[in-house]
Amino acid sequence: MHIILQKNVDELISDHELEEYSDSKKFEFFCNFCSVSKKYLGRFNPKDITTDADDAAIDGIAIIIDGELIVTSDDAEQIFSTHKSNLVVEIVFVQAKSGESFKKDEIANFSMGLTDFLSLEPQLPNGKLNTDSLNIFKVVLNNLKKIRNRRPHASVYYCTSGTYKAEDEIDAAFKIVKRSVEETDLFYGVDVHPLGRSELLSYWTDISEKNEAKLKVVDYFGMPPMPEIPQSYIAVVNAKEFVNQLLTGEDGLLNNSVFEENVRAYLGSDNDVNSGIEETLRSGNKKKIFSVLNNGITIVAPELTLTPNSKEIDLTNYQIINGCQTSNALFLCQEELDDNVNVIVKFIESPNSDVSTDIIAATNSQSQVSKEAFYGLHKKAKLVQKYFEAKNKDALQDSRVYFERRENEYRDQGHQSTRVFDIRESSRAFAAMFLNQPHNAARYVKTIFSSPDIKLFREDDHESLYYCSALTMYKYNTLINGRKIGAPGYNKLRWHIIYLFKWVARGKVEDVFPNSGKASKYTDAIIECLLSEDRSYVKHFERCQEIIDAVGHPTDDALKRGKFTSELRAKAEELLH
Repeated sequence: MHIILQKNVDELISDHELEEYSDSKKFEFFCNFCSVSKKYLGRFNPKDITTDADDAAIDGIAIIIDGELIVTSDDAEQIFSTHKSNLVVEIVFVQAKSGESFKKDEIANFSMGLTDFLSLEPQLPNGKLNTDSLNIFKVVLNNLKKIRNRRPHASVYYCTSGTYKAEDEIDAAFKIVKRSVEETDLFYGVDVHPLGRSELLSYWTDISEKNEAKLKVVDYFGMPPMPEIPQSYIAVVNAKEFVNQLLTGEDGLLNNSVFEENVRAYLGSDNDVNSGIEETLRSGNKKKIFSVLNNGITIVAPELTLTPNSKEIDLTNYQIINGCQTSNALFLCQEELDDNVNVIVKFIESPNSDVSTDIIAATNSQSQVSKEAFYGLHKKAKLVQKYFEAKNKDALQDSRVYFERRENEYRDQGHQSTRVFDIRESSRAFAAMFLNQPHNAARYVKTIFSSPDIKLFREDDHESLYYCSALTMYKYNTLINGRKIGAPGYNKLRWHIIYLFKWVARGKVEDVFPNSGKASKYTDAIIECLLSEDRSYVKHFERCQEIIDAVGHPTDDALKRGKFTSELRAKAEELLH
């Protein structure tokens, strides 16, 4: 394999602690991660979207509904049970060949696997991911009225470590792949992407490197320096220039990564406000006064430089924190843009993440957003993050975990992804371990934020509980990823494992209230065990698995019910007393 590509593969494998797998599997992880990251912005482990060996000639499958990576049919059912409609659904299929060439027979084999899967009654061998994905896909097909364009979109990636030269025979083979998927009539659109070494290197660069741009403004007004805000400007920017320089990726597609700090995704052209923006941009007269009709866009960056003479602004790691709808409308209507269409943009330099958070909250507070979006802005969440930082100073390198209060704030700091717990994963771990809600943690992720039984980041919660639950989950995940003590067989039960762990580690079943004065003392013994150099915690995890075995492994449905949680507690009381 090419030395630079191998370096990138090794970087991903180290980041997700997947060293135990074969070289060919590592390449599959890499290709799946790069491909799916084009469509999904959140954190995920490539292992979770990678199929078993030779499963139906497909190496990776991901189903993304309304911006969420859906991994169970129950999650799909829940997302469609909400009042939301016009949901964007993307199905991603990946095949990875670590060889240096594109071969017609291997492409044909991939095409056969896709056709078999999309028959909805596959005959080829199918492992767990394939089966789960097929069940999710069937839920999608049963809810077409709630899906934008009344059908999902399909993206098909075929990856090798060689060079794609688009020879006639190979190009024709990919056209056959596209035609065979289109002829199922299951998708409103199908894209097929042959990815060779250079394309994979480019994809990885987009994921891993800094977000940078240079933008020329029409005119600007500088605001006085403010605490923690060295410089800020209100500028008039040509809309076409804005789209080309800040919104468009090298592949010509919208660069969704610039909206990662925006609390809302694009709501679609059917939204009244967005349809109004697009109507204005398509009107010959109205688009000339677009800058006074529109509320404008706000951009925050830890670094920005304005050159007065040329009126150019250089941005590093910039985020569009307000104006996602306007930006998407401009991108969709870019053919209508000319020199007469301008937009007002507010540029704010803020190296301090706390100040950036306040700006994000203030600029988005007028809009209805998802319930979990602002948890990271809570004062308690800030204290939890500081607690993690304090504990990490005394912990060995291999036992450090990080609480990511704001999305992707640790992206460029070199921490392994497995060590980083965002708002969602931290909340799930805390709810499973200390609110005794592993069944809800195992459900569709937004359940955690909508359940009346689950209260998160309350002012009187002790920070040690959030740290302890994240550290426990990290330690068990290392056993799953390292394929130790049979842990992979309990992957879906990992929330129940950490639920039991606190009792096994302390030797008895007892509860602690998150706001109790005893909370810190309660977690001290657990944390000490998890940080011990003798790895005594491994035996505790084995004991947790034994308790689950004594009750019996549940069905996927029973896993998400309180009854199974109660049965585990009863068995733990029996065995630990």
